[in-house]
Amino acid sequence: MSAGGGGLSAASACFTVKNSYGSETPVTDGERVYAHFGYLATWCLDMDGKVLWRRDWKPYKVRNDWGTSASPVLHEGRLYLVNDNEERSTLTCVDKLNGKTIWEVERDEGSNWSTPFVWQSDLRTEIVTTGTDKVRSYDLDGKLLWELGGMSSIVIPMPFAGHGMLYVASGYVGDQKRPVFAIRPGAEGDISLEGGQTENDYIVWHQPQAAPYNPSPLLYKNLYYTLYDRGFLTCHDAVSGEEVYGKQRFEAGANAFTASPWAYNDCIFCLSEDGDCFVAEHGRDYRLVRKNSIGELCMSTPAISQGSLLLRTAQNLYRIGG
Repeated sequence: MSAGGGGLSAASACFTVKNSYGSETPVTDGERVYAHFGYLATWCLDMDGKVLWRRDWKPYKVRNDWGTSASPVLHEGRLYLVNDNEERSTLTCVDKLNGKTIWEVERDEGSNWSTPFVWQSDLRTEIVTTGTDKVRSYDLDGKLLWELGGMSSIVIPMPFAGHGMLYVASGYVGDQKRPVFAIRPGAEGDISLEGGQTENDYIVWHQPQAAPYNPSPLLYKNLYYTLYDRGFLTCHDAVSGEEVYGKQRFEAGANAFTASPWAYNDCIFCLSEDGDCFVAEHGRDYRLVRKNSIGELCMSTPAISQGSLLLRTAQNLYRIGG
């Protein structure tokens, strides 16, 4: 979560350590690197670090001065940028070669911190954005395709797809409503659940209190894992939404997690803010198999590239390989 672009007000002091002025993750097409800083600008650099273009942005007020964190998304020559704030929220599509706006739509949203997702299904390609007011999906020209209400009051996790469905979640710890939705392709209009509904024509399954706050959930093979900020792991069937196992605590005292989990070689990796990585066995029974400690403050989700794990801590950048 972006949580500290401004000063240490009483309302936001406890959140400020969660953010820097560079919380957004850069993206690359293998020829250029695109680095986006929501308050400042977007830069395009070649692989030697030369700046090819820069696009400045107007700063807007974000709730409690928590700053920005929605990362840029690259797809077929276009860069998609979400800027949800308290004054003028937008989804902007720019040309990756020069940074010029191709189209921009205004969003009836307040501050959010979730990265958009390009969902390529058998039916179409769409840009999915999650928000406190609505989950919204747009076509590649910026036209609204469908929307879904019922999220929690702070939205951070990124959407993702698998098993022919889209998964969206938001789980602010202060809310009773912390939903997960699994959505099939082809939706149109408002697909929000009504009354006591748990599914409809486009919502395959729904769990009302199963979403995490900061970490994004993890889909690995046929299982859907949720890492909670306070140090619990749960597992659901990815296709049906049925609970496989409920909250499992890693160990006493391990109660602060911001980075999203990742999977490799039938193991689920969960990195705590204290720098302890808990490794659980993938499967329908919970089993903790290992704990690895780096001993530094860790809040950034690691990246996996070319057989290596790239891990950014508060002090260092590590490349860990086999």
